Amino acid sequence: MENVTETPLLSPKGTFPATVVKVIDDYKLVINRGEISGIREGQRMLVYNTSEEEIKDLQTGESLGYLDLVRGTGTITFVQEKISILQSDRANNKGSRLLELLLKEQETPSDLIGKFIKRAVGANSKNDKKPISELINRELLNKLLVWELSETLPFENPQIGDSVRPI
Repeated sequence: MENVTETPLLSPKGTFPATVVKVIDDYKLVINRGEISGIREGQRMLVYNTSEEEIKDLQTGESLGYLDLVRGTGTITFVQEKISILQSDRANNKGSRLLELLLKEQETPSDLIGKFIKRAVGANSKNDKKPISELINRELLNKLLVWELSETLPFENPQIGDSVRPI
């Protein structure tokens, strides 16, 4: 998949907000914009619903507008002429917090998550008592932990008619 997150969106005026026209499941939505609107695979989008209730300042009574309720974020995974599929890309990155704890405490593989770490550094008894920070590149360990412990979260109650815009 082409990485287009840093490429400016060159869509015709009036392209956004787009609309959710079908909920495939809580992880995949169909939007009413496609190739002719400049949509490309890899683009990230925000899915939201604007509240029906106008919010007013309690002191002045002035209208403050309407609240956008975020349903989630996603990445375009498939593009047709007039429609696209948007797949949730939110994750619960539990691995980052675990990495902090491992390196802070200088835990050894046998102390905490032996099976996983042994798989990452190799099942070698001489490595078993060394701090993880000496055995594996921190960036690589972070990627392994995030991959191992993350899961994609669904959109929050997506509905036909929700709005979609690039992020």
